[in-house]
Amino acid sequence: MKRNNFFIFKLLNFYILAAALLLASCSDFDDYNEAVTDVTASANKTLWENIQQTPELSDFAALVQRAGFDDELNATEYYTVWAPKNGTFNPADYSALSKEALLKQFVMNHVARYSFPASGRVEERVLMLNEKSYDFGGAPAYGASGYQFDGNNLLTGYYNLPSNNGVLHIMDGAAAYYPNLYEYVTDSVLSGDQNIRTLRNFFLRYETTYLDEARSVVGPIVDGMQTYVDSVMVTENSLWTTLNAQLAVEDSSYTFLMPTDKAWTGFYERIKPYYKYIASTQAQAFERNNRGTVVISSTNAKKDINAAYWQDSLSNRFLTRYLLYSNNDGYNQWMTGEPSYLGSDTIRTTNRVKLSGPQEILDQAVATKPMSNGRAVIVDSMAMRSWETFAPELSFPATAYTVRNVYGSATSHRVTSSDPNQEDFSYVYLKPGTEFDLPEMTIQLPGVLSTEYSIYCVFAPAYDKQTSNPGYVEKPNRVIFRLNYCNARGTLSNQQFLDEDADHVAAFKERFPLIIDNNLNKTYIRSFENDPTRVDTVYVGDFTFPCCYYGFDQEVSPNITVVANIDTFDDDLLDAYSCDLRIVSIILKPKELAVFEESNKK
Repeated sequence: MKRNNFFIFKLLNFYILAAALLLASCSDFDDYNEAVTDVTASANKTLWENIQQTPELSDFAALVQRAGFDDELNATEYYTVWAPKNGTFNPADYSALSKEALLKQFVMNHVARYSFPASGRVEERVLMLNEKSYDFGGAPAYGASGYQFDGNNLLTGYYNLPSNNGVLHIMDGAAAYYPNLYEYVTDSVLSGDQNIRTLRNFFLRYETTYLDEARSVVGPIVDGMQTYVDSVMVTENSLWTTLNAQLAVEDSSYTFLMPTDKAWTGFYERIKPYYKYIASTQAQAFERNNRGTVVISSTNAKKDINAAYWQDSLSNRFLTRYLLYSNNDGYNQWMTGEPSYLGSDTIRTTNRVKLSGPQEILDQAVATKPMSNGRAVIVDSMAMRSWETFAPELSFPATAYTVRNVYGSATSHRVTSSDPNQEDFSYVYLKPGTEFDLPEMTIQLPGVLSTEYSIYCVFAPAYDKQTSNPGYVEKPNRVIFRLNYCNARGTLSNQQFLDEDADHVAAFKERFPLIIDNNLNKTYIRSFENDPTRVDTVYVGDFTFPCCYYGFDQEVSPNITVVANIDTFDDDLLDAYSCDLRIVSIILKPKELAVFEESNKK
């Protein structure tokens, strides 16, 4: 954007600089800055005129002219130009670029606004016209300039060449142009043949460009429409918020895992089955009656959606959620060669999700490309663990997800442990209303995916202080579990879980020989039992949910009911077991994770 209001100030700076150069002693000027042209003659010409009339810059001048920037260097805007000398770069490298690309990637890569003289000690980070930044620094040295720009040497006798609209430096190479990560992923020319078209199209789907009127220079009104002398267009992408990363910001630093089309398709097909929706999902609803008791509603909760759209959209979103890593994060610095005090067994996404096995992930790289704000790692496969990314373990604390208690009074409790190896926990304590009651606790399970889970129930230990009976003995529970869910046809179904462990059943029968399993109603024989002396995680069973509930309100979700289950007319059972329920949580562990943990047990 042109800022002509700075011209008078910069012109004054120029005359001061020119005067200083003309009055400099031979030792100050001749040794370090013997210009190839007369300083006074140079100072009376524009930057473009001086570039055109310097034979050593004919290749640079041709590219500037082809990019259409010659008029700008001939105008009043004040610039500093770092121009590569003939023979120090290959002009043919830029022959295939469009006019717009040439302007951005080459010409503007060597031009900055304002004055940047090479005088005394210099330590600058210069912002160029294309928004890239380069190091400019050094100090005078006998026999050589001592100054560098992006690692290229300013040539002795060819720098600080004054013009009436700026300063010209000539150097022994071109500044290396690197796109930022966003430019690379969205520009097919920049990314070339890396086969990331699917990733690019996904990002472009969320891109918007608008006119920033506040930063644009207003022009005349033509045919009733406001025009602008200089328009500032701003490009934004809503994915930046989702990914918690500003990929177009030049002073940021990221590692971006860019899946090839093959990798994208492979990971997408892994994710997709977990997000299998149906058009109309039913769920058991609850309501309060006129006495304030939570009862099962006569009308089911329901969610109607475009199932195919939801599945595709979420599969794509989860695919991209784990692609970006800040190089400034201590977990990730080892990826760029920096030592990390956190080691190299974990990396953390910009959404602060930790992933293990990072070397396995990076080993899928087929190319690594340096960028102006990080690096792109092109991967041919997404070697990420499902339970760390798109299908995590789910935990449902009873204090947060219990919706219904039957045949008892419920209170919430929190236990703070003095043992550093024991985490604090909270639980719901459900006490029977009478000595003959078998209480039930129903816990909702929102966000469940359409996959197989291993289901666990976490029981809190028993404590004397929670009973009015001074002779209370810690006794285990005998419980069964009832799962209420929506089947693939869109109707409500349920499944009852009983203990399938033959040894547990045999031990129970041996302890209570008078109890005979002679009919299905005596489910207490195959009920689950917990250890009341500790926080005990009891395995309930495996179950595959036919449809996905992710993204639905909590009201539209499956639920599980924990039922105290003993014969209250059997004194032996009443003496051995408690009807009180103390539930910490329900855990749903994806089967893939359960198998992994089992196979890695020491």
